[in-house]
Amino acid sequence: MNMKQVGIIGVGHLGSALISGLLKSQYLDPKNLFISGGSSDRAQKLALQLNCHFCADNSELASKADILILAVIPQILPEVLEQVKPAIKDDTIIISVASSFTLAQFYQYLPKHAAIVRAIPNIPSAICQGMTAITPSPSIKSLQLEQVKQLFLAIGKIALIEEKKLEISGTVAGCSPAYVALFIEALADAGVLAGLSRDEAYLFSKQAVLGAASILLEQDMLPAQLKDAVCSPGGTTIRGVAQLEKFGLRNAVIEAVKASAKIKD
Repeated sequence: MNMKQVGIIGVGHLGSALISGLLKSQYLDPKNLFISGGSSDRAQKLALQLNCHFCADNSELASKADILILAVIPQILPEVLEQVKPAIKDDTIIISVASSFTLAQFYQYLPKHAAIVRAIPNIPSAICQGMTAITPSPSIKSLQLEQVKQLFLAIGKIALIEEKKLEISGTVAGCSPAYVALFIEALADAGVLAGLSRDEAYLFSKQAVLGAASILLEQDMLPAQLKDAVCSPGGTTIRGVAQLEKFGLRNAVIEAVKASAKIKD
């Protein structure tokens, strides 16, 4: 059990996913977790439900945290940083999961020696199946970076990347659950059209997608290898694949990622 005290500011979808994953993985004991969030009473209710600590004041939370996770939208980060700056300890690790707020911007509010990490996790972190892209600041020490890696490894897989790649990594991992959910829904609709019950169609579709992703990861297999293994000559699968290509699945996914990442042609 990790005995570091973790403070999380922000209990929206992503902040709540991190809290759920860190507790589910047993990386963190509730007694070592401090949370705060916004003007609503959501954080207070969540703390009561999880038996962790609620802090009404962000500065109070920062004073208690060895690892401070900022799970707020970029627009209010400057305000939050002004609140926590006086209370942050010299050796506190500061992790931001906000997109589009650069390390250079952080150092406009925090000392140059501050140990800052930008991390972009995704919603499946809630069940310890997350994917997190991590960019550490130059000032972070090797032991501190190892602590950050262990925290996010507790809730999924990680990749250390350059900051210039962080946004597109976050788009691919963070937006894709919605894309995949749309694909599963379409697959299930097709099953219902062919006579499956809705429950049957969703079960088959969900498990099939989970199984495909799992075998790709566990066997370190290229997607094309799995596709080729399933597609027998003249068979049913290759005919379906041909229709997906005909109607532009590959291009639709590329365009979706470009739109989410605001990539211009």
